Amino acid sequence: MLPPVLGLLAVTFVAIFLNRQGKVQVLGALIAIAVNATLIAVLLTYPKFELPQNAMPIYDLFVLSVIIAVSFLPGPGVVLTTLFNCLFITIDMIFQPHTADLQNTLTTTNYTILLRPLAIQIIVALVTYIWVRNANRAIEKANQAELIAQLERDMAQQKRDLDIGIQQLLQTLVEAANGNLNVRAPYTQENVLWQVGSAVNMLVSRLQRTTLNEQELTRIKDELRRVIQSVRESKRNHNNFYLMPGGTDMDPLISELLGCNLSQPTYPPSPSPLNRRELKN
Repeated sequence: MLPPVLGLLAVTFVAIFLNRQGKVQVLGALIAIAVNATLIAVLLTYPKFELPQNAMPIYDLFVLSVIIAVSFLPGPGVVLTTLFNCLFITIDMIFQPHTADLQNTLTTTNYTILLRPLAIQIIVALVTYIWVRNANRAIEKANQAELIAQLERDMAQQKRDLDIGIQQLLQTLVEAANGNLNVRAPYTQENVLWQVGSAVNMLVSRLQRTTLNEQELTRIKDELRRVIQSVRESKRNHNNFYLMPGGTDMDPLISELLGCNLSQPTYPPSPSPLNRRELKN
């Protein structure tokens, strides 16, 4: 029995490697075949190829391959394993030579002793298959319930994020409507409303540029009115034309028209109080 057992041990180590690789059905089939091969090797290697009386419990051990098949293989694999075990037990019991004690037992019981290992195979296969199937269904239901609960939590979190995003968006729009065009919606790509927030930020930026352009246009209009008023006063009073820079885009144009750079006008110093008294004297 030592060589078959050592072979089964080697197959077990290979099955551990397959389990780490996630090949569960392959390792299940491999172990089931290895167990059956070990038991068959034990039965076929008795002296003189004769089955003794103490070989009968070995037939019961074939149920191990059935349990392994139920644990790792789908339904058809369990059925094939059970049918193979029953077929081999029947053929081996009938055609392999028997010792005198086993032959006497078979003759006395009219081969009804064969029903025990066959019944063990069928009953264990049926009961364990039903139990494993019910367990798998319970696990699937539990997984579905957990999945539904996770989806509900995700939806609740998304709703909270959406509510927060809507409040931030409304606050941004309100501040922009009140004249604060420097405000921006604080959105990142992880946020549900980040595309809407980006569009709002772009709109506020354009409004800000439009407002700045309108303010610049207003300043230019005011500067133009100031220049026209200064020109009219100079013509009316026949004075030299002086114009202070207005700080707008019209300053270079006015400088070119006047032929000089705009600067502060220079006036003669006013007489001090002492000079005023001397002038009175």
